[in-house]
Amino acid sequence: MGKHISPSVGVIDSQSVKSGSYGGESRGFDGNKKINDRKRHLITDSNGLLLSVVVRAANEYDGKKAFDVIKTLKDRFDRLQKIYADGGYRGISW
Repeated sequence: MGKHISPSVGVIDSQSVKSGSYGGESRGFDGNKKINDRKRHLITDSNGLLLSVVVRAANEYDGKKAFDVIKTLKDRFDRLQKIYADGGYRGISW
């Protein structure tokens, strides 16, 4: 796409989703979305390509889980300098 192989900017967001009835990670209730299941925390580059994904219970606050998602990027993208986030991540100091 004419861009450097290592991104300099990322975007973080989360999605509350219903999943199958099989085991795995714990579940929780996301009161904002009225979903009782899991939440995906995603970081993408400016083209929308996935850089990192972490799945947790839906009742966990986005800001607390942001650190877990960002930790997965450590030493993987040497040019990554900035991550944009929506209001769900406000109050976080990086």
